[in-house]
Amino acid sequence: MNRFMRKCVAVVWMFGWLMTISTANAQTPAAPRRVALVIGNAAYSHVEKLANPGNDAQLIATTLRGLGFKLVGDGVQQNLDKVHFDQIVQAFGKQIQGADIALFYYAGHGMQVDGTNWLLPVDANPTQPRDVDFQMVDASLVLKQMDGAGTRLNIVLLDACRNNPFSNLGTRAIAGGLAQMRAPEGTLISFATQPGNVASDGKGADGPYATALVEAMRQPGLDIFHLFNQVGLAVKKETGGAQLPWVSSSPIDGDFFFSHGEETPDPLLAALTPPLAPAPASAPTTRDATAPKPPDTAAPPANENAEATTKRALALLTATDGTQDPVQAFQLLEKAAAVGYAPAQYQLALFRERGVNSERSYEAALQWYRKAAEQNYIPAELAVARFYGAGLSVERDLAERKKWLLRAAGHGSPIAQYLLGNIALFGRDEPKDLAAAADWLRKASDHGYPLAQVQLALMYEHGNGVPKDYAEALRLAHLAADRNNAQGQNIVGRFHEFGFGVPKDPAEAVRWYRLAADKGFAAAQFNLGRHYASGNGIPLDRDEAKKWFGKAAAQGNQLAAERLAKMEAQPTPNTRRP
Repeated sequence: MNRFMRKCVAVVWMFGWLMTISTANAQTPAAPRRVALVIGNAAYSHVEKLANPGNDAQLIATTLRGLGFKLVGDGVQQNLDKVHFDQIVQAFGKQIQGADIALFYYAGHGMQVDGTNWLLPVDANPTQPRDVDFQMVDASLVLKQMDGAGTRLNIVLLDACRNNPFSNLGTRAIAGGLAQMRAPEGTLISFATQPGNVASDGKGADGPYATALVEAMRQPGLDIFHLFNQVGLAVKKETGGAQLPWVSSSPIDGDFFFSHGEETPDPLLAALTPPLAPAPASAPTTRDATAPKPPDTAAPPANENAEATTKRALALLTATDGTQDPVQAFQLLEKAAAVGYAPAQYQLALFRERGVNSERSYEAALQWYRKAAEQNYIPAELAVARFYGAGLSVERDLAERKKWLLRAAGHGSPIAQYLLGNIALFGRDEPKDLAAAADWLRKASDHGYPLAQVQLALMYEHGNGVPKDYAEALRLAHLAADRNNAQGQNIVGRFHEFGFGVPKDPAEAVRWYRLAADKGFAAAQFNLGRHYASGNGIPLDRDEAKKWFGKAAAQGNQLAAERLAKMEAQPTPNTRRP
C-alpha cells in the first residue's frame, strides 16, 4: 500500500468545560475521572494490512494512561472483528456513565458511504453496498454512546485511512476519505489533513499526526486550541507541507488540558494567560457588521487618558451588576491601544487570542502582545515567549522564547525566572543545567513564587544540583505551604512523617496531608489514605482509607489504585472467610 494512502482524520467532540488557572498560586484543580477506549485495527483479512495503526494506538494508549485515563479493557484493543468491536463500544458506553471525560480513539481503515463515516472491523468483507450496515461500525454510534452519559467532555479521535479499501462495491455513494463533519455547539473537529486529501504514514513506526498529537498532549497546560495549532504546525513541517491539518470549530466554553503538570507545571502554556471574564448570555460577544452602529458611548472624555480609558474598559468587562458590555470594552481598549498604552494593547491581544468580541486570531494577538512587550510590559513579554514556545501563528522558535523569557526575568518577573529554572532543570528543549536551574529558581523563590519554592525544595531534598539539605528544603516547602500551595503542604507532611530534618510526627504529617488532599492533590490523597489504612497518627478507618485511595486513583495515581484494589479484595474485619 502506498504510504500516502494511510492516515486520516481526528475528530474531537467537546462539550464545554471551564477550568480556571490562578497565576498567583497556580494550584491545579483536581483532575476529573477520565475514561478512554483505544482501538487499533491493522491485520485485515480481506483488504491490505496496515503498518501503523497498532503502533499509533499503543502510543496513544500509553500516553493517555500516563495522563490519568482509565482504559476500557485495561489496555489498547487491537484487531477487533465486528462482534468484538460492537461489544467493546457497548462496554465503553457503560463505563463512561458519570465520568467527567470520555475519549475514543480509533486507528485503522475507514470509509465514507452516502456521507456516513464507517469504521472497519478486521473481518469486514462487503460484496454489495447494503452489506456495509451489517459488517462495519457507524462512527456516529460512538457519539450515541457518549450522549446522555453525563460526561462533562467528550473527545473522539478517528485516525482512519483516507483510501477506499472496497472500491469494488461499484457504487457512487462511496467517496474518498471520510466525510467532512460539521462542528455543532461546543465542538472542535480536527482533520489530520484537509477533507478529501490523504495523509502521510511518515518515515517511522508512528505516523506524523499521532506523533505530533502525543507530544502536544504531554505538554502541561496546553489547551485544546493551542494543542491543535501546534500539532498542525508540527505535521506541516514534518511532511514538508504535503499534509496540512484542518480544523473546524464552534464556540467552546472554557479550556481543556490533557496534562495539568502537577509535579512540573509549565505556566507558559497555562497560568501566564489570565482568563477573561465571560460575557453574560444576554450580551453580544461579536459585533454584527450589518447591524446599525450603536451610539459612540465608548468615546472617552477629552481629558481622559489612556490609563483611565483602559480601567473603564476592564470595569465594563468584569461588571457583575448587569452592566457588563464587552463590545464597548473592546472599543475602549482599541482607543487606548492606538495611542500606545501597553496594558490596553495586552488586553486587546487577549481579546483577539480568545476570540472575544472578534474573530480568534493568533496573528493579531501576537502583534498586539509584541507592541506591549516592546515597552517592557512584563505580561506581554511572557505572552510573546508563550507564543514562540507553543508555535502559535509562528514557527516554534525556542531561541525567541528564551530571549523574551530572559527579558521578562531581567525586569524582575518571578514567573519568567521560574520558567527558565524549569527549562534548565528538566532539559526542556535544551541540555540540562542544574546550576542554572537552582540559580533561576532561587531568584523566583526570593520573590515569593510558590511553584519555584516547591521545585527548589525538591532539589535540596534530593541533592539534585545543590547540596542535600533537609532544613533548607523544609524551609522552602513551608514558604509555599503558607501560601496555600498543595504540593508544598504535601512535602511538609512527608518531612514530618519520615523525620526529614524534624522529629517524626505522624499526627502533624496527617494535618498537612489533609490540607493538601482537600485541595485535590492526588499524592496527598494517597498519603492520607495510607495513614487511615495503618492507623498511623490517626485512628484506623478502612472506609476513610478507601475513600481517599479512590480519590487519588480517579486522578490516575497507580499506587492508590493498587492499594484500593487490594483493600476491596480483602474481607473486612467482621467478615469470616468461607
